[in-house]
Amino acid sequence: MYELSRVRLFSVGPPGARYQDVHLDLRGVGPVIQAVVQEDLFAVDDLDRAPRRPSPASVLFLENGGGKSVLIKLIFSVMLPGRRQVVGTTNTRVLEKFVLATDVAHVVLEWMHTGTGDRLVTGKVSEWRGHVVSSDSAKLSDAWYSFRPSTDLHLDSLPFTVDRRRVTLSRFSESLHEAHRLAPELQLVWETGHRDWTEHLVNLGLDPELFRYQRAMNAGEGEAAEAFSFRTDEAFVDFLLRAVLDEEDPRGLTDVIEGYATKLAQRADLTLEREFVDGALTLLGPLAAAEQEAGAARDIESGARREAVQLAAAITTRHLAETERLAVIRAHAEDVASAARTAALEERRLQEISIELHRLVAGLRLHEAQIARDQRSELQNAAIRLCAAWRASGPVLREREASAEATRLRTVMAAKEERARPALRARAVAAGRLA
Repeated sequence: MYELSRVRLFSVGPPGARYQDVHLDLRGVGPVIQAVVQEDLFAVDDLDRAPRRPSPASVLFLENGGGKSVLIKLIFSVMLPGRRQVVGTTNTRVLEKFVLATDVAHVVLEWMHTGTGDRLVTGKVSEWRGHVVSSDSAKLSDAWYSFRPSTDLHLDSLPFTVDRRRVTLSRFSESLHEAHRLAPELQLVWETGHRDWTEHLVNLGLDPELFRYQRAMNAGEGEAAEAFSFRTDEAFVDFLLRAVLDEEDPRGLTDVIEGYATKLAQRADLTLEREFVDGALTLLGPLAAAEQEAGAARDIESGARREAVQLAAAITTRHLAETERLAVIRAHAEDVASAARTAALEERRLQEISIELHRLVAGLRLHEAQIARDQRSELQNAAIRLCAAWRASGPVLREREASAEATRLRTVMAAKEERARPALRARAVAAGRLA
């Protein structure tokens, strides 16, 4: 059996009794759950760590209009789906007034199993389609869900907001299913039908029939015993049948019978109305055809106007784009012309520099050629002198040989004369004597 452990109400309630984000914590004040107590040899007091059941009884003191009835209605709306089962009233539009246009209303209940201590979270989320309050109750979207809380996803960490902005019903569903995909142990169940949700609660061990009794006991300000006081045997039989049988099947049959009875009661009026409508349709047929043709013409005109507006917008956009491109091209052309003029001036300057360099190089080459010419002239003169010297060396050698020979001959003659001089003297003396 499960007991209610915590309640969280988020962005729900009428304007005078709003629950923006309210927690009701009933944990840890009941008796210890013996089935999950495990002896710890190193613990000072193991009972301090043992989980305890929620509060067996709680009293909520609020002044009139403080929101007690709203709280009960919201809690019961999770366990008794359907607008016909609103606690304490027969008005089927009470819950619709608890959801404002900008709301994504959440009512979440956390349960604890009295035998195992396992926790279970059940919740309901409501949202107006398009966030617009409507008199059509079918436009109020409701969904119910349950899961086993974990360290990552639990009552306090439900993704009601992102960056302080309310998460839509569809986005909230996606977040829960993504968490269940990553952690299948959550055992997430998401339902949008009353019958499917009721069957799921029965499978979980949360019998909605018990809450129907509570609803009956809270139908008025009387005592709880009045809910089970039956004035007739038929009333007791009705109560027993409601407790044993599903209310939806007989109720559906009742609705069908009431619908047929209403149609049969209105048959005469409906026949007259049908005749009137047939005659009106016969007379209004040409007008309807003309209106259809006019509507088609208006649609064509509207389409032509839209196409003309689109064409004008496209032309304007193209004109602006081409104007910008023309301005860019003109600026580029001016830059290119300026660059061409600068290049021409630079080319002229470089040509003058090149001519001057060619002139200087030619002058240097001329100077080098003149120097080479002078050097070759000197070498030619030296070679001529050397050739002349070599040509004059023969007579000089012969003259030197002749001179040496003459000197030798003079020496020989002198030596001979020296040797012959005494004889000559003797001859001269002899000649003198003879004379």
